[in-house]
Amino acid sequence: MSLPFNAWRAQGPAAQLGIEDPMSSDPGLFNLSRTERLMAFGACFVLGMVLSIIGTILIFTGHMAAFAVCYSVGNLVSLFGMGFLVGFKKQLKMATAPVRLTAFLVYIVLLVLTFVIAFATDIAVLCLIFALCQYCALAWYSASYIPYGRKMIKGTCGAFARSM
Repeated sequence: MSLPFNAWRAQGPAAQLGIEDPMSSDPGLFNLSRTERLMAFGACFVLGMVLSIIGTILIFTGHMAAFAVCYSVGNLVSLFGMGFLVGFKKQLKMATAPVRLTAFLVYIVLLVLTFVIAFATDIAVLCLIFALCQYCALAWYSASYIPYGRKMIKGTCGAFARSM
């Protein structure tokens, strides 16, 4: 006997452990259905990746300002897509939780500095360094949402460093 998806979710392992479905608690800013929220997240994620890839291509053509805009806006759009999954208020609350606050603030500061370096100095190497640091800060922030995510990153980096 198979249960409809909603019934399965209500009786599934997560419900038995008392784990709340993040998409069921907040309809989000736009009162979208579950399917519409998943589609909006997917669209934001794809658009963010496309912008980041375009930005990466632009750095090799020497267009620092265009690179900074495409790369940083691409990252922001991808991050914004998470709001469709968990709700924007909940996402902001989770981003400012003590375990993530430092990583979130470092990411925002690096995002701003990437723009400043690209528009004010036009130094390609420095702009690329800040963009890479921005990517690392976003990865560290994102890993805080994955159980043992940061521990895996530390282990991988440690193994890589020991192999050198």
